[in-house]
Amino acid sequence: MKVSNLYHARLLQELLRSEVTIEDLARGYASIDGKRNSFDKGKADHEYEKKMGHYLGYLTEMESIIDNAIGYAFERKGS
Repeated sequence: MKVSNLYHARLLQELLRSEVTIEDLARGYASIDGKRNSFDKGKADHEYEKKMGHYLGYLTEMESIIDNAIGYAFERKGS
């Protein structure tokens, strides 16, 4: 399936317009992975988080994804 650049541009515009946070992105990632409830529980319950690590784990992974994407964008632009 080929996705158009226009679709991606609109998606990025909506992302910015909605003021998405890193935590929102991490929650979405956890949801896709079937761990949304554990993510939310880990945020609220520090003992659960120490045992499971889903909240900070998904946050850290999302930070890495974004950091990598920024680097790839700079590479693509030749900066």
